[in-house]
Amino acid sequence: MAGKKKKKSKRGSRGYSWMLWALPLLIMAASMAIRIMGMGKEELPETGNYQLEVLNGTGEKNLVKNTTRQLRRIGMDVLLEGNAEEFDFGRSVIIDRRGNPELAERVARRLGCEVVIQQIQENPKVDLTFIVGDDKEELDIAKQDRD
Repeated sequence: MAGKKKKKSKRGSRGYSWMLWALPLLIMAASMAIRIMGMGKEELPETGNYQLEVLNGTGEKNLVKNTTRQLRRIGMDVLLEGNAEEFDFGRSVIIDRRGNPELAERVARRLGCEVVIQQIQENPKVDLTFIVGDDKEELDIAKQDRD
């Protein structure tokens, strides 16, 4: 009995080696599924490489100041503030100034703004202009402020 040697199990040395190739495959498959299903598409970086201009489209006192405070609270970079050329904006508007409609749409969805237009400027100071209209209480930032 003393002369018998135990056989080494072949499985013991390779028991977990399947994980080395299976784990990266699972990660790739999950990533592809997320892309195909569109999950995460609505997500907008709260801070990013874009800057906003906020304009008062109603004439209401302190509207831009309060809106800018709310936008900064959720991580948006407001560079400029002011008044729109007219105070008759019934609805708020996002204006794409650089030709990045995807960004404009994502920011509009994030804010609950339904109107997005494109007015590309030659040398814009900002990426987007946000004109706050009479629908200000219906915007998502106004709803967040009430919560």
